[in-house]
Amino acid sequence: MSELTRRAGYNRSTFYEYFLDTDDLLSYVEDKLIGEVKAVAQKSMSDEKPPTEFFRMVFTAMNEEIYILLGPNGDSSFLSRVRAELIPLASQYIPVRPDSENFDYLVAFVNSAMFGLLERWHENNKDISPEEISDLMQNLVSGGVRGYIEGKGSM
Repeated sequence: MSELTRRAGYNRSTFYEYFLDTDDLLSYVEDKLIGEVKAVAQKSMSDEKPPTEFFRMVFTAMNEEIYILLGPNGDSSFLSRVRAELIPLASQYIPVRPDSENFDYLVAFVNSAMFGLLERWHENNKDISPEEISDLMQNLVSGGVRGYIEGKGSM
């Protein structure tokens, strides 16, 4: 705690005026980040943006702190919280009706694939643009891996 407050430029008593402990601070940061990303997602939906724009806006809004929390040293429950907030919003862009057989499994699959791509993108220092990663994700969701490969003429 001493190191944390020293680096932030505050003393310990100031920290304890606002937070119970470091877990309370972490929850606050996570809530704030999830709220920001969810607000962007909801704005995209209210503006009736197409799926590619929805994902592009959401991924662009996911700043460095989110990737730190999603990474190997982050809070393991954070990914579950992000998924719980974003899956209901993103699932409307999955090209399958919600009452279809195994819809929940399809949503879980797409969700895991997207977060996997985002993690890789971040690990690769965002070596492609947000538009490119968004388009890649959308193409994989709509056409699958085989459709993506065949579309590239590499099969």
